[in-house]
Amino acid sequence: MNAFNLGDYVDVPTRLAEALKRWPDLRIQETKPVIVTVDNQQYVEISCTVWRALDDLVPTVAYCWEPIPGRTPYTKGSEMMNASTSCLGRALGFLGMGIGKSIASRNEIQARQPSPIAEVTPIRADLEQPFGDTTDTKQYASPKQRGMIRALAFEKKIGTTELMPYINKVLDNKYSSIEALTKQEASQVIEALQA
Repeated sequence: MNAFNLGDYVDVPTRLAEALKRWPDLRIQETKPVIVTVDNQQYVEISCTVWRALDDLVPTVAYCWEPIPGRTPYTKGSEMMNASTSCLGRALGFLGMGIGKSIASRNEIQARQPSPIAEVTPIRADLEQPFGDTTDTKQYASPKQRGMIRALAFEKKIGTTELMPYINKVLDNKYSSIEALTKQEASQVIEALQA
């Protein structure tokens, strides 16, 4: 179910057609795409400049970033083109084209919509499923508990390679990762490390 009414947004081709009717000498120049990294996420950055006439002294400039890889099946592999379209839509929006309710274009809003989730139903509902209910109901250790275990182990000079053997000895278990601990088990390990 879409969270937005796309009818409230104007697509970029419509904005461009409106702008060309109003300014027949309209010119658009796009910059070479640049890859930018922020918080380990890559983006393609595009800017474009729109001149309304040959003698336009104050052209409109817009910028747009599009995540790489794209986050929907429709944007993956088309990140640069989507950034380019969004950038032009924004520049035209800054000029007043198709902005009834938003500067964002219909194209931008559609690119941000999640893919519809397919409903899966068993082929034969009357048959018992071979694995029963596979829902994991464990209450796993919180990130704070895992962090506390690591900090206390560091204080006790228990290195990262010795941490899991220590935890397994305390719990009489054979876990391979600290993420497998339940909240209760994490509390036991914390108590043992504080002793």
